[in-house]
Amino acid sequence: MINYQFIPAGGLHKMEIGGLWDNIALSDLEEDVLAALRIIAPKIDRLTVIGDQEIRTPTGRRLERIPIVRTAGNGIPLPIRSLGEGMNRMLGLALALANSKEGLMLVDEIDSGLHYSVQTDTWRLLFQMAHRLNAQVFATTHSWDCIEAFQKAAQEAPNEEAMLIRLGQQKEGIVSTLFDKQELAIAAREQIEVR
Repeated sequence: MINYQFIPAGGLHKMEIGGLWDNIALSDLEEDVLAALRIIAPKIDRLTVIGDQEIRTPTGRRLERIPIVRTAGNGIPLPIRSLGEGMNRMLGLALALANSKEGLMLVDEIDSGLHYSVQTDTWRLLFQMAHRLNAQVFATTHSWDCIEAFQKAAQEAPNEEAMLIRLGQQKEGIVSTLFDKQELAIAAREQIEVR
């Protein structure tokens, strides 16, 4: 069976985040997750997922858990959701990849919630983690900023395979066009539309 994680465009559910965190708690992968969060908020020094409050739902009961962080110089933990949608997205990306060892991470609209200014660093981290964990990342986007960030990070990782696949509707159905790193660099430099 293939080990894989899927992140929908709306992000991971709170229950999924707690389970993914539990899988890596007290391992070296915690530092990878913190490094991802520091792309957005460099002062974050601790992360955990807390809570065991029982919540009633239409289908029964479940435990509610929330990720919280502590920042350097501030001893008061904050719910990660209070730091914005980008932090939630970054946490989901890092946790899913940390749990994709020897497998796959699939992400719909990878740039959702992430400001364009952090996307290149996000791709750099994803390349590094995926290499170390022997995982493949498949991501969708409609964003030119995200494509440019991907291209830049891919060029900085010469030993990594990276490819952009454009899907388009034609008479014969959906047709794919492949861009390797060199072709993508030309497309980015010349601002050729690849979305």
